[in-house]
Amino acid sequence: MIICVSDNSWFRIGLKEIIQTCSKEKRELFFLSFKKAKGMLPDIAMASPVTIIVDYAFASHDLLFLLLKLKRKNILNNILIITANERIVDVTENIVLDSVADFLIDNSESREKISSFMIKDNAGQIISKSVTNKTWAMIKKKATLTHREIDLMPFIITGKGNKEISRQVDISEKMVSIHRRNIYNKLHVDSLTGLYNYLTTDVKAF
Repeated sequence: MIICVSDNSWFRIGLKEIIQTCSKEKRELFFLSFKKAKGMLPDIAMASPVTIIVDYAFASHDLLFLLLKLKRKNILNNILIITANERIVDVTENIVLDSVADFLIDNSESREKISSFMIKDNAGQIISKSVTNKTWAMIKKKATLTHREIDLMPFIITGKGNKEISRQVDISEKMVSIHRRNIYNKLHVDSLTGLYNYLTTDVKAF
């Protein structure tokens, strides 16, 4: 099953054509608006396997965190997010997108890459993660952030408190606090504001 989340009728028409061209076997295709997706996705996504394609034209962290939650429960097979380049190059936005998407592409080159994604998805191939923001990729590597620290970054950078993060990722509040402190130490900051400023400043020090 393929679920497309989009409010753009032209995007839906184009995607339908691509899927019909790339799919050897017929797969069920559902279209959901952003508003309906937030309420209906958990129920629809219970059918397996499920591929989600999101036309991320406008910021919707609620939807992204819902997808992340479903992904943690191993309900979703692959998540493809198509968005504008300005969202990809914005480090803080990219941290959240990168944590959710198995494949993240710029909408200016989407047709060719959606086709490639669908061919691999139809073949049951693992879709490799696409980290398109060089600053975030460099930070993860040079600051030697652990998998758990990277895992928590989208929650931290969007201002969620330790208690809420603890509930979302199913670890103790104390452990969230320790990981948050480790992230701050590795990036040489002492607050959320400092972290945000660090991520959006061109010069990085390690």
